[in-house]
Amino acid sequence: MTQPMYIISACAISAQHTYDEVNFLSPVMSYDDGRLFVVDPDYTKYVSPVAIRRMSRMLKRGITAGMRCLEDAGIKTPDGIIIGTSRGSVTDMELFLHDMIKMEEQALNPTSFIQSTYNSVNGWLAMLSKCTAYNQTFVHRGFSLELCILDAQLLFAESSNKKNILVGGFDELTPEYFTIRAKIGYYKKELPNNLTLLSHYDTPGSIGGEGAQFFTLSNNPGNAACAIHSVAMLQKPTNEELQAAIDSVLIKNNLKMEGLDILVGGFNGDSRNCFLTDPLIARCAQKTTIVAFKHLCGEYDTAAGFGLWLANHLCKKQQIPEQVIYKQGIPSPIKNILFCNFTITGNVSLILLKAVE
Repeated sequence: MTQPMYIISACAISAQHTYDEVNFLSPVMSYDDGRLFVVDPDYTKYVSPVAIRRMSRMLKRGITAGMRCLEDAGIKTPDGIIIGTSRGSVTDMELFLHDMIKMEEQALNPTSFIQSTYNSVNGWLAMLSKCTAYNQTFVHRGFSLELCILDAQLLFAESSNKKNILVGGFDELTPEYFTIRAKIGYYKKELPNNLTLLSHYDTPGSIGGEGAQFFTLSNNPGNAACAIHSVAMLQKPTNEELQAAIDSVLIKNNLKMEGLDILVGGFNGDSRNCFLTDPLIARCAQKTTIVAFKHLCGEYDTAAGFGLWLANHLCKKQQIPEQVIYKQGIPSPIKNILFCNFTITGNVSLILLKAVE
């Protein structure tokens, strides 16, 4: 069994009102066009007015979510920064490509190109927090965030000294990017309202989303509400392989399916995942409450961050908002949570979390 990683703080900027934790997903935002764009907070607290004019929305989100996460943890300088993304800043990439065509590759403004690189958010966070320690970016599509968590786990295993590591994930949705992904079957042909997504498991595809989620992880419990005990990733598993992986994670942590208080499922409404999701739901004990989240944030490669943010807050607040309940179990103290994310490409990730007592 690996050393637990404690979630000291968490911050999410998403298509819902998650930046302000007071109301906790209230009111719920509804979208009818299958595109869940971020509800932008006030960025000026962490980004200067001079710099903010030249920044893309994605860069502002990443900086704000990361710095807010460190502030909530009471940490000025982390011992490492690890961030995952699938595409970086898509807006800046599109601007650079448009200019390259328009200007015929002559006298191009490099700003968009520089800000479109995958590690631009890491660099800004390192400068603002004065972090000169370990700094890494993972670009592995649907496993980008999970690999960040795994990398943090390896860093903690190297030394017993107290460490605090900023871990996060971000991805962006643009109209052009939505159109491209729709053509290759990522999204439903008839786009439902996001709040009814989970009742449309009879058709392939999902709905588009974007967001930025950050976590301050530590090997010291501090004021943490929960801890990550295991992380596992499966590439296009069969149902038997998924069930075996779940059993392996639970056994390593002295648990069984009956011991789970909550299953947080990354259910995305894609009928192509039903052969995995249906048996998993059927295996859950009567006491286990099944929670869903992608109808609130949409589907994107690092959407697992939204689910992890939600799982942390369920432990922290010890209450489950009605809008995330997929199947009501028997109310009980929230101690053991299994997070299971499903991607459009057929990959699955597992994260086991336990409340800190």
